Amino acid sequence: MKKLIAILTLVAVCSTSLFARDGATIDNKKVLDAFKEEFAGAENVSWYSDQGKYVAKFTMKSSKVTAHFDREGNLLATSRYITDTDLPLNVMTRLMKRFPDQRIHSVVEYEAQGNTTYVITLESETNWTVLKAEPAGYLTTLKKLRKA
Repeated sequence: MKKLIAILTLVAVCSTSLFARDGATIDNKKVLDAFKEEFAGAENVSWYSDQGKYVAKFTMKSSKVTAHFDREGNLLATSRYITDTDLPLNVMTRLMKRFPDQRIHSVVEYEAQGNTTYVITLESETNWTVLKAEPAGYLTTLKKLRKA
């Protein structure tokens, strides 16, 4: 019984040290304050850290969002899953013209340094196509995979 209590105590202490299990506490106050200011209302926050960079994964208004911060609390980039209806009209128009036989499987919106890009995965009966799209409608094929 004493071992069980010791193990449970150790787990409780470890889960609240550098990264809280609920993501509410991290070891950098600047980053935490910047996150709270930028993403008020974020839910289900999970924090990750590597070499002075901090990553928060969370839900905001039913969207899955990822935010990247430096150690000074500067927001470096964000990404979020969006629906095709959230894409700019220029992008949707070009997609429909260039890939009429494929449907949109997923869309991730990336924002960094004031620029927005979209990574769009299309699906047909035989292929997966991954595209990079800019708000002006420019499309670049990143990968084309044949279904097995």
